[in-house]
Amino acid sequence: IKECDWSSDVCSSDLALLTLFSGLATAQQTQTVGAQPTIDISGLWLVQDPGSGTWTDFFENSTGPAPVLPDIRQYNDASRARQRSGDIVNRTAASDECPSGNAPSFSALLPMLMATSRPLNIVQGHDEILIGSESDRERFIYTDGRDHSLVKSRNYRPTGMGHSIGRWEGNTLVVDTVGFAPKTCDSRFPIMRTPGGGLAKDTTHLEERIEVRENGEILAFTFTWEDPTIFTKPFRYTYRYRKIPQGTPVEESDTARDAGYDQRLLQSVIQPAQN
Repeated sequence: IKECDWSSDVCSSDLALLTLFSGLATAQQTQTVGAQPTIDISGLWLVQDPGSGTWTDFFENSTGPAPVLPDIRQYNDASRARQRSGDIVNRTAASDECPSGNAPSFSALLPMLMATSRPLNIVQGHDEILIGSESDRERFIYTDGRDHSLVKSRNYRPTGMGHSIGRWEGNTLVVDTVGFAPKTCDSRFPIMRTPGGGLAKDTTHLEERIEVRENGEILAFTFTWEDPTIFTKPFRYTYRYRKIPQGTPVEESDTARDAGYDQRLLQSVIQPAQN
């Protein structure tokens, strides 16, 4: 599937994070919950589109409609009407909350990261798991036993990725995320969107159950979004990701603005020549 046009205005995240943690992927990590070892889910993973045809259709329609409140449905209708009238440019100005202005519009939002058509680069360590999108965006899932108390600190800065902590239940990683930002750096979509017409903000709670299937070849992510100010009931859906055999991520200055990025996208899974 292809990224939609409005994703081309995002800026790259700090690729040093991917480089820093890439060495972790060479060592198999084994953790134990009770008597059951977990599986190392490090590698490159491609989301499996069931046939939507475009990224926009996949994001908006592959999960079925989100069970939203009437005022959220009206909010979405008004947003679509503005786009049909030609309001398709992000006009956010630089500020304390958006230091780069409109640049980070879609580059740091968890729902879009997890739906991206670029491979996800997952690097599993002992105390945390990095999920990055080739070649920008990233999120951390802390598995060292910490709680969400940081979110209540005055030093915590809410983001579109939220604060994620995880625990293993056998071969399933259960991830709990809170602490999302109340709004985005995008004048077109001031509240972060989820698939199916839902929204996510500072009152939203997300649970993900990441199940390893088919002998480690498939990851099934089941997302459950909860927020009584948005949804009439929990919104649940599942994405499947297939592992790219011997995938090698791009870790250079590639961005969606780079004209050659699409051509290199599939080539990036080929092992580079060894000197």
